[in-house]
Amino acid sequence: MSTMSHDRTIAVERRVNSAVWSAWADALGFISELTDEAGLRRRMGGGHELREPVKWQRRVGGKFGVTTNLPAGTYSDDTQLRLAVGRAIRPSGFDPEVFAKVELPIWTSYALGGGRASKAAAASITNPAVPWFGNFFKDWTAAGGNGAAMRIQPHVWAAPNPGPNGSYLMDVLADAVITHGHPRALVGALFHAMSLGYALDRGTVPLPEHWLVMIDEMHQYPSSLREHPVLSLWCAAWERESGQSFDDVWKATLVEVTEMLPAAEVFASEGATAAAVAGESASFDQIYVRLIQELGLQAPETRGSGTGTVVAALALALAGAEFPLPILRLAVGALGTDTDTIASMAAALLGAVRSESPPGPLMDREYIEAEAGRLAAIALGEQPESKFSYPDLLRWEPPKTQADAVGLIDGVPAVAGLGVCDRMENAGSVKNFTWSWASLDFGQTVLVKHRSTLVELAETQHPGLRQSRPTVPPRGQQLEIEPASAEPTVSEVGAAEIVEPEFSSASSVYRRRIPRRDQDLNVDAMLDWVRARGYSDEAVGYAVRRIAELGTTEQMIAFTSTLKAEIKVRREPHRRSD
Repeated sequence: MSTMSHDRTIAVERRVNSAVWSAWADALGFISELTDEAGLRRRMGGGHELREPVKWQRRVGGKFGVTTNLPAGTYSDDTQLRLAVGRAIRPSGFDPEVFAKVELPIWTSYALGGGRASKAAAASITNPAVPWFGNFFKDWTAAGGNGAAMRIQPHVWAAPNPGPNGSYLMDVLADAVITHGHPRALVGALFHAMSLGYALDRGTVPLPEHWLVMIDEMHQYPSSLREHPVLSLWCAAWERESGQSFDDVWKATLVEVTEMLPAAEVFASEGATAAAVAGESASFDQIYVRLIQELGLQAPETRGSGTGTVVAALALALAGAEFPLPILRLAVGALGTDTDTIASMAAALLGAVRSESPPGPLMDREYIEAEAGRLAAIALGEQPESKFSYPDLLRWEPPKTQADAVGLIDGVPAVAGLGVCDRMENAGSVKNFTWSWASLDFGQTVLVKHRSTLVELAETQHPGLRQSRPTVPPRGQQLEIEPASAEPTVSEVGAAEIVEPEFSSASSVYRRRIPRRDQDLNVDAMLDWVRARGYSDEAVGYAVRRIAELGTTEQMIAFTSTLKAEIKVRREPHRRSD
């Protein structure tokens, strides 16, 4: 094997392993998330030790939802949003608009978990007048949780230069500000991204002396935000809304992280020793308990902190560099902490430096591996083909409610904006709503809420253009879905109607044309769309990009000439009034 071929193999393997390990740890930690020992025993159907993903029960849909069986290897919102971010990354870069306008609103219909900020952001961004860089929901400036850090790994997997100064870090920030506003969330996302970039680049988890170097690098980012053509607007809005200096709060957050590092370093050293003799060391759990207390990982106000959980994950990864399984099991067993997110971020780092696979089942493993491989190819400068495509945002309208995200396209079940369903299996119903396991045509499995009687989706909600339905490779681990529990929901809605899983297969192949250059491109329609949005920078920029991608030089000239004249006319009354 040539040196170049060997280097490519290593680069791909590190990214794929990072994706698989992080999803596996998410699936394991999801079982123990937000519960106590009694609750964990109920979920697992007894007193089994949590060592690898198993099938279990959980209520979905809140207090008005159903209790259903989750197959072994079911992952949570961490991996769901990670996959969503990955789909929004193409060889041309990250598209924050499709992530914000398509992925995020539809995610709420199949979310397994999710923080308050992410869900509030998803609800806010459905307003067509709200741009991705201006998603200012209630208390957005104080949103400092780990919902951004937990999903940013695809930016690193796709980065040609994953070092601490890579351009991908601005994409990390662009991604983060869609759902989070406090520097605590942004610093945490950057710190985790830099740590993962280091692991991918060098094949080792960064040591404590490198932690401080990364912290030092982050001092430049307030200036980088102010110099960015779009994020500078976000930064100015943050200062107006919060009444604080963004630079001052950013610096205070870096000090906060720096003060956490000594405890993390102590744990990494002691934890590595204990992991080598896991099961024989009576103090193993106590070592992590001390770190939990130091970082406030069980305190309600800091449990999901964007900084504390990232530092904990880094410390766990360094401690588990030689023996990852004892360390990850330690993380998911620490009830009262954010078990799935901490373990998942630690495993992303560990997967980048380990060659073996994690034990036990993992839902959608083939799809997760394929997506990580595609992102690795982008990092290597290749142009990998994607079987997934987004709807045209000029025509896209998100569903008005979560339950409307699933409908029919020519009689075939489909999830709006994402894809058609190869199969659907009923997981439980309450009144007019049903939760179904849906296998989407591009390879992902989701437990989605929908109306019990499906109607045709509006064309504005159809998935993106497909030449033909992708062929999904046979899964090594088939779904083992059992009937949902007959445990009743709250008395206000009565007992849940539990239905045996029913298999339904799409009766026809879903085919739509992929437009050729200048085909299906209507300059007048684009002008109308820009006018309806008040000639906003976001609308103009998107329309220009679409014409550049699909149009001709003549169409670009026609569009920009008309636009220039109309904007000039709009400004004339203001000049005369002066």
